[in-house]
Amino acid sequence: MDRPTFAVQDLLDEPRLPASVATTTGRGNPALAMMWFVAEEGRFWFHTPVSDGAPSPFLAAARDNREVAVMVATFAPPDDVRQLRTSGPARLEAKDLARIRRIYERYIPGWSPDWAKHAASPDARLWSMSPDRGMAVTYPGLENRPVFRWTNPAEAPFNS
Repeated sequence: MDRPTFAVQDLLDEPRLPASVATTTGRGNPALAMMWFVAEEGRFWFHTPVSDGAPSPFLAAARDNREVAVMVATFAPPDDVRQLRTSGPARLEAKDLARIRRIYERYIPGWSPDWAKHAASPDARLWSMSPDRGMAVTYPGLENRPVFRWTNPAEAPFNS
């Protein structure tokens, strides 16, 4: 299959749809969280708090350029079951207030001075992941459909 059977970028652009993000801790334990994100420039971008001065498992993975997995999905059977599953290396990013604002504006009702203060806080870090490998699949009417897979970031079904 040379392309997905649904518009992946449209899925990623849906407001308020979170990503499930997974990695492993430095000790090899699994870590899983739902996160706000924006998909831009062929990457997933996240803004994650630093808890009690210690980085979350996701920030530690980004600091060490380790693998993370991301899934963005809808599940409203029988007609709207779509999944994008991807994995790739994470990295820490420089503070980019405009990008952080775009992340938050997908989920909050309106930008405010409090949100601007939160976005600028040193208590959270911007990080991203490259979707080097993955799959996109939909199940209209809960019927099985072909799965689109990629193993190279240039083949990813989104790149805006």
